[in-house]
Amino acid sequence: MSHTAKSGQQMQNPLYPKSHVLVTYNANQKLGANSNIKQDEYMVAPVIPLHLGSNIHLILNPTLTYNRNISNQQVTNQQQPIQFPSYFTVILDKRWFAGIGPYVQTPASNANNGSRQTGVGISAGALYAPDNWTIGATMFNSWGIGNDLSGGSANILNVQPTLSYTSDHAWTYNLSSQMNFNYTARNATNQLTLSGGKTVKLLDYHVSFQLGPTYMVTTTPTSAKGFGAYLGVSIKSAQ
Repeated sequence: MSHTAKSGQQMQNPLYPKSHVLVTYNANQKLGANSNIKQDEYMVAPVIPLHLGSNIHLILNPTLTYNRNISNQQVTNQQQPIQFPSYFTVILDKRWFAGIGPYVQTPASNANNGSRQTGVGISAGALYAPDNWTIGATMFNSWGIGNDLSGGSANILNVQPTLSYTSDHAWTYNLSSQMNFNYTARNATNQLTLSGGKTVKLLDYHVSFQLGPTYMVTTTPTSAKGFGAYLGVSIKSAQ
């Protein structure tokens, strides 16, 4: 694999101990009880590693999401709670990555912005990353603190399996899923994403572009439905 291809593979692995930033855009449709809401979702998720010893790292992965909802030509801005998964990660044979750590979710400012509960729990992940491949999953389990359920519950389980292949020439193809189960509402969503793209060197950085369709396999009455679109950009130092 070329150096650029290896960097592209590393950016597919949220437990790899190198700093990088993932910026994504999701175009979703048919939200709401009447399926009349369109949503543009933007996310920024930096990976921040802290070296703790030989093959042991603390990986911080704060996630900031911003939604722009369009309903009947009326625009509302919806900002989801900020999520802070973290992983005390052990690396074995430079291929196996396993981590576990605390998870915190901040309460939303009002009921239109998501759960007004504080969420605390655990985050964990396990990935296998031989040459060209990244296979595994990350997850978090959150328990809601507080009695204000006006914006929904923070009692959730989120699992994100991924399967990606990066060619020797830095083309990456990825199949991933975003499965979310709400313990209080007793319902679940599952969005599949199939994307492909290229990692290139721009100045002193490697930049990976991914583009593809999404599909909601399982839905709730208010979630997105059917097909959507995904665009992701990851940025990492070329050093």
